Amino acid sequence: MAAIPFRGVSTEAHWNGGRGWEERGRCANLVPIRKAVRKPSRALSGGRMDSFAIQDDAFLDALFSSDLGLGLAVLDRELRYRRINGVLAAFNGVEAGAAIGRTVSEVLPSAYPEISPMLAKVLAGEPQEDFSVMAEVPSLPGKPSEWRASYLPIRTRDGAVVGILVKAVNVTLQQASQRALSASEARLRSLFEQAPEGMTLVDSQGQMLLVNRNMCRLFACEPEQLIGQHVNMLLPQTRRDTHRVEMGRYLQAPTQRVMAERRKLTAVRLDGSEFPVEVALNPIPGRNPPEVLATVVDITDRLAAQAAMEASLREKTLLLNEVHHRVKNNLQIVASLLNIQSRSVEGVARDALRESRSRVGVIAMTHQLLYEGNNFSGLEFGPYLDKLVQLLKQTYQRDKTRVDIVLDFPSSGMRVETQKAVPCGLIVNELIVNAYKHAFPSREQGQIQVAVIQNGPQATLQVSDDGVGFPAGFDPTASRSMGFQLIHMLTQQIDARLEILQGPGASLRFTFQIEE
Repeated sequence: MAAIPFRGVSTEAHWNGGRGWEERGRCANLVPIRKAVRKPSRALSGGRMDSFAIQDDAFLDALFSSDLGLGLAVLDRELRYRRINGVLAAFNGVEAGAAIGRTVSEVLPSAYPEISPMLAKVLAGEPQEDFSVMAEVPSLPGKPSEWRASYLPIRTRDGAVVGILVKAVNVTLQQASQRALSASEARLRSLFEQAPEGMTLVDSQGQMLLVNRNMCRLFACEPEQLIGQHVNMLLPQTRRDTHRVEMGRYLQAPTQRVMAERRKLTAVRLDGSEFPVEVALNPIPGRNPPEVLATVVDITDRLAAQAAMEASLREKTLLLNEVHHRVKNNLQIVASLLNIQSRSVEGVARDALRESRSRVGVIAMTHQLLYEGNNFSGLEFGPYLDKLVQLLKQTYQRDKTRVDIVLDFPSSGMRVETQKAVPCGLIVNELIVNAYKHAFPSREQGQIQVAVIQNGPQATLQVSDDGVGFPAGFDPTASRSMGFQLIHMLTQQIDARLEILQGPGASLRFTFQIEE
C-alpha cells in the first residue's frame, strides 16, 4: 500500500520549560525545535516545518482547530490522552471528553499490543513516521482496521521527551469510502451506458465530453468520432448558427427542459441522413462552468405511428360521415312515405302518421347535423333546437298559423352529447306537438317557449305554453298517451329529473348532466 504523507507538521517539538502539562491537557510553552520560518499557516498548508517558534500552545491550537482530515492527539509520558480531536475520537470509538486522562491501553485495548513498542521508541526520542497499523478498534468491532500514523516526540528545551504528538488517517474508512464511490460511479456509468436513449454530456463550450453506446447507435458512429466534437455537428447545417445562439442563452441559466415540444427537431447522422428527434436537457448540479446531460430520442417510429393513427382517424371519420349521411337519407325517405300515407287518411290516423313523421324527422335531422358538423361526439344544443323548432313550424303551422315558438338558449356554445341529443330532441318535439294539439283549443294564437339554461355540468330544458294548462291532478308519468309515455321513457334514458311547474299554461322542466 502506498504511504500516506503527513505534510506540514514538525517531527519534533520543544517544551520551553514552565508548568508542563496543564489541568486541561495543554502542554505549556511548547515550541518546535528548529527556528527559521515563523508562519503557522505554512505548518498547516503543506511542506515540512523546519523552524517555527510558538509560545503557549499556539501551534497545537492551530493544528487541532484546522480541518486537515487527520486524527490528532497529544499523549503524556504515561501514555494518557491530554488532547484529542474529533476525527481520532470517532475512529477510536470513544468520545473526546471520555478519552482525556485515559491511557492508550484503556482506549484501544486490542491495538495497544501492536503500537506499544512504537510508543516506547517515541518516548525514547525516536520519531515513528508514516507507518501502517492493522488492529481492531472499538468503532469497528469484530474486524481489524488499518490506519496510517506518525508518532512524534514532544521535547523540552534540554531535549527531554515530555509527550507524544499522534497523527493518524483511517485507511479502512478511506478505502470503504473509495469503494463506495467507485461502486456508485460504476452504477452511474452502467446506467449511462445501458440507457435506452442516446445520452451525451456537453460542457459550456458545446463540446461532447461523454457519449453512451445508444448515442453512437443513433448517429451510426464510434465514440471517438463524437467525444471532443461540438454538438452542432449533430444538427443540420441550416440550424447550426441559430443553435449556437440558443445554446449560449440557455447556458446562462440552465434548467431542466424538453425540446421538440413547440417545434420539430431534426438531427443529422455522420453519413448526412436526417431523422426527427426529441431532446431533454438536464444540467449537472454543482458544475461551474455548467455541464448539461442531453438525452436524445429518435421519434421516427412515434411520428409514423401518429401519422398512421391520424390516417385511421380520418378514415373512420369519413366512414361515420357516410353512415350518418345514409341514415339521414333513409330516414327522410321514411318521413316522406309517412307524409304521403297521411294524405290518404283523415282524423286520428292522419294525426298519428304526422306525429310519426315528425319523430322520424327529428332523428334524421340529428344525423344530418352530425354529418355536417364533422364531429360525432356531440352537438351545439342551441342551433340544434333552433332547427328542430323550424322543422315543427313547417309541419304544424298550417293549422295554427298564429302560434309563436320562442327559443332561448345560451350564447356560449353549450354542447350536448350525441347519445343525449336525440332523446332531448324527441322530448321537445313531443311537448311542442302536444301544445299545438291541446293548449289552444278555442284560441287562434298563443305562445310556446323553449328555454335552455346551463349551470356548470348541468342543463335545464324547460318547455312552456300560455294555453289552458294540464288538467287538475295530471301526472305525465302516469299518462297513457303515447306522447307522454315516450317522454317518460326518454327522461329515464338521459337520467333527467322531471318537474311540473305551477302557473298559467303548462310547463315542464327537465334537468340532466351534460359535458362540461
